[in-house]
Amino acid sequence: MRVLVTGAGGFAGGYVARRLACLGADVLAVTRHSEVTVPSDKNAAGRFNVLRADLANSTSLPRTDFIVHAAATSIWSGITVDQMLIDNVQATRALVSQALRTEVKGFVYFSSLSTLGDISSSVVSEDTPSINPDVYGLTKLLGERLLTDVANQLPSLSIRLPAVIGPGSKRNWLSECVRKLKAGEPLSYLNPKAYFNNACHIEDLTQMIFKWLQHPKSGADMTMVGAAGRLMVKDIVEHLSASFDAGSEIQLGTRNLRTFLIDCSYARTNLGYTPMEVSAMLDRFIDENR
Repeated sequence: MRVLVTGAGGFAGGYVARRLACLGADVLAVTRHSEVTVPSDKNAAGRFNVLRADLANSTSLPRTDFIVHAAATSIWSGITVDQMLIDNVQATRALVSQALRTEVKGFVYFSSLSTLGDISSSVVSEDTPSINPDVYGLTKLLGERLLTDVANQLPSLSIRLPAVIGPGSKRNWLSECVRKLKAGEPLSYLNPKAYFNNACHIEDLTQMIFKWLQHPKSGADMTMVGAAGRLMVKDIVEHLSASFDAGSEIQLGTRNLRTFLIDCSYARTNLGYTPMEVSAMLDRFIDENR
């Protein structure tokens, strides 16, 4: 199995690329500028090659059996709408065209819960409608639609991701909590009595992807992923605080933020997704980031 993984210089793409090599795949890890970490296992490293490419302007990438498209640019300071359109839409369109030309067997697309926009339900699933998504959400939604348009030619799986956590993860609520607590910075949080399962561990995600690559389904599929079970936000913060005691002042904000849970029963039933319970996921995340 030869797999091209984009975004291999980032947290999620890099982890998936390394783990797929450890699981026996021949991996072509694609990055634009960032450095890529090679697997520490010698056998996996022998199946792991790095390619530097600008996906939006690449017309001929090496032929592979599968593509896992993890690369994306999200909303952040200094990021323009134009940059997100190039990196998220133009690049995905180029990759889909490449996949069709080379008769790729399957395409895994890292989408986002941002495609849903304004969420009013208490639980979200594959049936939750998209209402007024932001620019980033729109670009990810367009990526999904590009795959839907070629569903009869290219089997695909779009995964609407919540926060993805693991060793060295960044830019999501749990990762920011850990960063601040380790640095002794003040930590403010909201909705203490709300229940939370809005994260998945990168290992659970990788295992689901590997199972799908072994048996890709026809058509354009889409799924939600999250942790199993649920915990109150205040219990999560207390557990993290007790584990990273660097003197941070814990503050409770006054603003109310709409919350929701993720129903990942479709992924569990149809895609072999076996998520950790929230408490087990947190314990692993703490150990990985001490």
